[in-house]
Amino acid sequence: MTRVDCSGGQDRNTTTSETHPQRPPPKTRNCYLTGANGFDRDACGTNDNACTGHGGATACKPDNQGGYCQRGGQYYVSAGPGFTRLSRSDLLDRYKSGGGTDETSRIVERALDNQERKHTNRIRELQIMGKNPLVRGYKGSEGSEGSEGSEVHNFVRDMLFNIGIGASVIIFLISVSIILIQSKII
Repeated sequence: MTRVDCSGGQDRNTTTSETHPQRPPPKTRNCYLTGANGFDRDACGTNDNACTGHGGATACKPDNQGGYCQRGGQYYVSAGPGFTRLSRSDLLDRYKSGGGTDETSRIVERALDNQERKHTNRIRELQIMGKNPLVRGYKGSEGSEGSEGSEVHNFVRDMLFNIGIGASVIIFLISVSIILIQSKII
């Protein structure tokens, strides 16, 4: 299989859709007009309609904001059925305000959304089964909650907690007594 590049060096097989052949690659979508003179996946590599009237297919420059056409020192982006000229400051503003619009950010955001969806589904599934997914207990030697090991550990934990509270109260009372004796109140 040969590699066919659309305008802007975009690989036809990885950046375009076979099911939506009229949809241009995301990094060069502003190089194509909408309508009859728009993007055609089958024309990639031969008679690409990018930057028609503004330098042709070689003038298309890909970027994370959808690309632009560059002819000489002038820059253009598609605006529906025609092209709009960008000033140099407009071109710079595209890169200044580009936070979160690049392809990597979109991929990471999709992955995080997918992970959150899976986690939420798992919680709902456990709730339907009558289990509380947010409380985690000690798993005994058999691997199930409520086993003998779990009861022993809960007893020891509770006993140590009560000893700690008792020791704290005794130390507090001794400290208060020492302070009162030194102040000659007692």
